[in-house]
Parts: sequence; structure tokens; C-alpha cells
Amino acid sequence: MNRFFFLLIIVWINLIYSQKCDLSISGSILDLHDRSQIIGALIKIESTNIFSQTNLNGNYRIEGLCAGTYQITIQHPQCRSVKKMINLQSSQRINFDLEHHINELEEIILFDNKISKLRNSVQEVSLDINEINTYGSNTMVEALNFITGASVIKTGNGINKPAIHGMSGSRVGIVTDNFRQYDQEWGSDHAPNIDFNSFEKIQLIKGAAALKYGGDTSGGLIILSSSRKELKDSLFGNLSLNLESNGRGAKIISKLERTYSNGFFISGQITGKRYGDYHAPNYLLSNTGLKEADFSIKLGKDKIVKGWNFNYSSYSIETGILKGAHIGNVEDLFYSLNSSIPRLLGEFSYAIDAPKQKGRHRKLSFNYFKVFEKQTKLEWGYNFQVNERKEFDVRRGGRTEIPAIDLQLKTHTLIGSLSGINYKNWSFELGLNGLVQDNFSDPKTGIKRLIPDYFKYEAGLYILGILKRNNYFIWEWGFRVDQIFIDAKKYYDVPVWNERNYSTLFSDFEMQNIGNQILTNPKLNYLNYSAQTGISSKIGEAFQINASYILSQRAPNTSELFSDGLHHSIAAIEYGSLSLEKEINHKILFSFSKETGKFIWNFEPFISKSFDYIYINPTKLQQTIRGAFPVWEYNATDVFLTGADVNSSFYIDSRFKLDLGVSYTFAQDVLKKQPLILMPPLNTFQKFKFKPRKGSWDLELVNHFSSKQNRYPNTNFPVSLIQEGKLISEIVDISTPPAGFQKLDLYFSINLESKTKLKSQIRISAQNLTNVDYRNYLNRMRFYASEVGRNFQIQFTLNY
Repeated sequence: MNRFFFLLIIVWINLIYSQKCDLSISGSILDLHDRSQIIGALIKIESTNIFSQTNLNGNYRIEGLCAGTYQITIQHPQCRSVKKMINLQSSQRINFDLEHHINELEEIILFDNKISKLRNSVQEVSLDINEINTYGSNTMVEALNFITGASVIKTGNGINKPAIHGMSGSRVGIVTDNFRQYDQEWGSDHAPNIDFNSFEKIQLIKGAAALKYGGDTSGGLIILSSSRKELKDSLFGNLSLNLESNGRGAKIISKLERTYSNGFFISGQITGKRYGDYHAPNYLLSNTGLKEADFSIKLGKDKIVKGWNFNYSSYSIETGILKGAHIGNVEDLFYSLNSSIPRLLGEFSYAIDAPKQKGRHRKLSFNYFKVFEKQTKLEWGYNFQVNERKEFDVRRGGRTEIPAIDLQLKTHTLIGSLSGINYKNWSFELGLNGLVQDNFSDPKTGIKRLIPDYFKYEAGLYILGILKRNNYFIWEWGFRVDQIFIDAKKYYDVPVWNERNYSTLFSDFEMQNIGNQILTNPKLNYLNYSAQTGISSKIGEAFQINASYILSQRAPNTSELFSDGLHHSIAAIEYGSLSLEKEINHKILFSFSKETGKFIWNFEPFISKSFDYIYINPTKLQQTIRGAFPVWEYNATDVFLTGADVNSSFYIDSRFKLDLGVSYTFAQDVLKKQPLILMPPLNTFQKFKFKPRKGSWDLELVNHFSSKQNRYPNTNFPVSLIQEGKLISEIVDISTPPAGFQKLDLYFSINLESKTKLKSQIRISAQNLTNVDYRNYLNRMRFYASEVGRNFQIQFTLNY
């Protein structure tokens, strides 16, 4: 037996020595950033004494290798080492990429994380999410309070929509990580289904200047984006807890992020909110609580010149609608509109009863980019969104928990672009996008559907150009074309179909008569053109002038076309119109700014003319089996808008800073020769901030002032009431705006740092400090109740 084992050992040794070690590996070592050859890189095979080094052409070669598995290490000064396992069975050519001059690459990331301008000739406003959170904002839209020219269209306390220069709804686009947000943005009661805490940066662009994202946003764009990740091994996060007295609620936010030196990253974020009934200064706002639960996850790999990322997010919210806004008959509605307090008052509760609204938005996206020679950059991405919206009304027969409106909107988006195409002093970008959208309105509600089933298809192309001769003058332009097709299925009442002359205008849409209803198949095509051109010029080192002209065209949205019935969240009946044409808007914007030492100011006038501008206004009251409600109808007219935004900041000394902002918009219905409805009045804010030279705390006092809107159309209408057994006629004043108001906010914050280097902040604030009782003209629920009263907040943030 011993001889047998000895013989095996001899055979094994002979096999080893007889193995041919004539294999080789060779290749090139290139700079990952600019693809240049790296000279003098060291190639080492671990656990051996075998080395090689790249020559003047960046090439290497190692010969005399046996078959087997090896770990190869590539090293070079100012580069991160690269290691790779190979299974060598035959000679191979293997190329390696090194991140050369890693300090320069980190500078690229730091520069990219600064909020870069999308268009140079249009004034942009940039916000940091952390700064927004210090003001305790519960929604992204509330954060716009400190941006001149931006305002908020409200439906009660929990539902807010952004408006820019008086334009809202589909005229204000929202972009998240390169993709437009689609969540039934057409209604004033449909707040953006976005948790802004999952992003790091917000940009606001006034006007449809960012043609990359569409040419239909005549109001402007709000762009939320994530920061690029640092190329280092790190684990960090933060936790924020916000407690509030009004609503007796809380908000908690937690983030965690892991990054690696090879560019890979993964991060997660959760947000939870729970609030009960809010209080106006003198009474409870019954059924105005909300609850929200959000989470998102992001992972990817960023190698500076190429990378990919995958994002998934889920947003869920349930919001109560003021009970006093839902009235049983015309008489009660008339007196509610003329009362100083809501008709229905109750005890504080966390319960959210009907009428209420539930929304859920899920989003999945994938992005890829690659930078080629001469810095030309290719990007493409896919995005899938599902938006679900349910509205609940008080219904008879135990059907309250069955939604009165149940919509599901699915959107597929594909984008692609090629930027950094340089020729002499010119830089160009080309891009395209495609969209397929499917809206399903569940018939199980048992109620006539407010919005019908439809398919929507979009295809767009754009080209952008920039001429930059020096640092003092830039000329830019852009052109975009979009093809939009809508294919809908909708039932109309035959009397309504005939009364609106649709039987003549749209006879080709008719499919089938079913009793007193007619089934129609509207098929609508729109070809939209958009363009922008402008200049940016610096005079000296301090003064800058921007001027831009923007042409935007917008197809009517599905709400404006097809709305037909009770919209529960705003306690109103809405009717759309098939006769609406696409909007055409011409806008000229200027910006004059100067920064001299401790004083900064900016003046932004604008002028705009819109043709076939779509708006909604009240026309009458209507009694239904579910109560009495105002009727609002969509119409179109030509509109002239002009106005200006003014900002200034003044450092009194290193401790005191004063910020001022003023915004005014003038809007006129040219055809009817009257003011346009629901335009923001003159409004201002003043922020006074004190920060001591020594110490880590600061104090801030903010004053908001909004004047009364004295320019409004007369949309009052008569109503017949029974009073003391007699039929009388009264005028319903649904037009007159409320009085102007002024309110104060106070903020105190202190930064703390523990011995373990954990950084934290405590912030105490009082909003509406003097408990002012006021109503906001831009709140569709102003007819029934005042705005929220005093609110104390305590916010604790821990960064780790």
C-alpha cells in the first residue's frame, strides 16, 4: 500500500513538471475618464513574483503562465487599485480601466452636485431639501412659499398644488430624476403624489424653457433630483422627527445610504405622517386629518463616465375633506357660503371619515449614461408609474366605503438624449421621448364616472443649442415638437350631447345609443410646437441680464375635455368641453440681478399672451341626490398676463441678514374684457435672521403679507330659496375675494455635536404666531372655513 501511494506521488509530480506553462495575458490600461493610455501602471499577479508594467502606449504583456486561476492587481499613483480574478486556460487579451486623478474625479462629482442651470437665459431658483425641512414643510408645495412668483392653489389644508405666475394644473410640470410625474395632475384637488424628502435638490424654472422635459408647461417646471454619490466606502444617514400642536400630529423621516469606492451605491428612505383634525383660530376643522406612508429605494453604479441607477418608490396618502363643505340642500349651501363658521363642527378626532380621498403612487425607473470622447454623453431611461385615486362620499345604504371615484392611471415613459455635441463655440443636445398612458375608471362605483377610460400616446423630439463665446455672453435656443393622441370611451346623456351641439360637431364619435345615454369614442390628435431663445450677458463682475422668449403649446387635458359630474374632493360639480382647442402661449421674461458685497438683488418682469387659454369658473348651484353643489365649467378665452418678481438679500453685518420678496401678477381676459379668475394677489415676505458670531444657534422671524385681490370677475348667480314659507331670490356671492392678511412665523434652531461626532439639530417654530383668522383667495374651500391657526412645532434631526 505504501508503494502504491508513493507511485501516485511520483506520477503527480511528473504531471506537474510536464505541464506546459506557455500562456500569456496582454492588454491596455486606459483612463476611465478620457480613455487616454496610462503609462507605468504596475500589473501584479498575487501570490507570485510575476510583474509587468505598461509601456508608452499603455500596453502590458505577461508570458510564461500556466493554466489556472489568478488574482491580478493593477496599481498606479493617483489611481484606485483594481483587482480581478481570471481563470486562464488559454492566452487572453484583457483591458483594464483605472480612475486616474481621483481627486479630479471627486471634483467632478462635487461640481455636478451643485445645482447646475438647465437654461442660462431664464432665471432659476434652487432649493436644498434640508433647508426646506428646517421650515417644517409637510408638502413640497408648501416649500414654495419663499419663492417669489410661486404660489399655492389649495383645497382645504392637506391638498396643495403649485402655481407659477398664476398658472397651475397641467401648466406646471414636475420632474423627478429625469422623468415627468404623471398622477392626474389636472385637478386642483390632486396634490402631487411625491415625497420630496427622498430627493436632495429642487429647481424651479419659470416658463417652458426646459424643453428637454416638454413644451407644454407655460407656467414652469419643478425639478427634483438626487445628488451624485461620492467614490468612497461610507455608510451614513439621518433621522428626523417633527411634532406639531395643530393637528396633534407627527412626521418621521429616516434615510440610510451605503456607498463604495467602485461607484456602487444603495440608499433607502421612509416617511410617515399622522395628523388629526386641524384647528382654525376659532373652531375645529372637522374631518381634516391625514395619514401618509412612503418609502423609496435607489441603487446603482456611477463610474463618472458611465453608470446606471434603479429607483423604486411608493407613496400612499389618505386625506379627509372638510365636512362642512358637503351640504344637503341649496338653502344650507347658501347659508354656509355666507357664514363665518362651518356648518358642521365636532370634537377633535384622528378618524378620517367620508368625504375623503385616498391616493397611491408607485414608480419604477431605470437610467443609464455613458460619456464618450470629447465629452459627448448618451443617456436613456425607462419609467413606469401607477397612480391610484379614490374619493369617498357619504352614501346611503351602507355604501360609504365604496369609492364614488376610483381611477387607476398607468404610464410608460421612454427617454433618450445625446448631449455635449460640440462644434467650435457651439454645444448641442438632441433628445426624444415616448409615452403610453392608460386610464381606467372602475364602473363598480355605481356612479357616473367623472373621468372616462382612455389611452393617451405621445412622441416628442427636441434640439437645444448654446453659443458661448466667452464668460460674459451666452446665446441659447431650442425647438421641440410633440405629437399627442387621445383615444377615449365615454357615455354622455343624450340631452347634454344635443344641447352642446356635439351631435353636429362630433357625430363621428358616436358609437351606440343606450336608453337616454350615448356611448362615444372621441379620438383627438394634437401636434404641438414649442421653442425658446434667449441671451445671458454679464456686465462687469456684478451685474447680469437675462432675456428669453418662449413659445409653448398645450393640448387640453382629460379633465378639461371630459369632466362630467361631482368632484367630491372640492365639493363641486365639474363639466368639461370637447370643443376646447390647444393653448398657445407666448412669454417674454427678463432678469436683472446684481451682487455687490453685502447686498444682492434681482428683478424679474414678464409679459405673456395666451390664446385659447383654458380656465374653470362657477356658473350656478345644482341640487343632486347627494347634496347641493356649485357647478364649475371649463371654458377658453384669450388672456394677457404680466407682472414682476423682486428679491433682495442684505447682510447688515455678519450676524444679521434681511431677505425681501415681492410678487405681483396682472391677468386679463381679453375677449370678455374682465380680470381672470383665481389669480394670486400682490404678496410679499420679509425674513430677518440673526446668527451670533460665536455659538451654533440662530433665530429667524418671517412676515408674510398677502393683499386682497381686487381684480376678479363677477361670477355670482341667483338662487331661489324658501324663507318663512315664501319663495325668494338671493344672489350667491361666490366671486368676492376675502380680505388680505398678514401672519408671522418664528423659528429657532440650535446645532449639537456629541463626543462621538454625531451631529444633530433641534428646531422650535411657531407658525401663524399671532393666530390670525384669515381666508386665502386661492383656496377652493375658503367659502366654508378659515385657514389653519397657530401651530407650534418641535423638530429633532440626527445625522449619523
